[in-house]
Amino acid sequence: MKFFAVLALATAAIAAPSDVTLNARHPQCTPPQYACKPDASGWLVCNVDGTWLNGGVCPLKTTCKPINNLPYCV
Repeated sequence: MKFFAVLALATAAIAAPSDVTLNARHPQCTPPQYACKPDASGWLVCNVDGTWLNGGVCPLKTTCKPINNLPYCV
């Protein structure tokens, strides 16, 4: 059981810096909202707290482009 608690804390510690970095590049948001990452490598999702979270990564040889105000990997 202790292993799972340590694993959960380690996962949270790893995830936190990337979320902070994403939020520094994008202002607060209003859910439901989606956007391409600044480097177009994937997309962001607005959570219920009004902060951007990593939504995913585009497959190889594709980049994120907004189409009809939604991010698509093309």
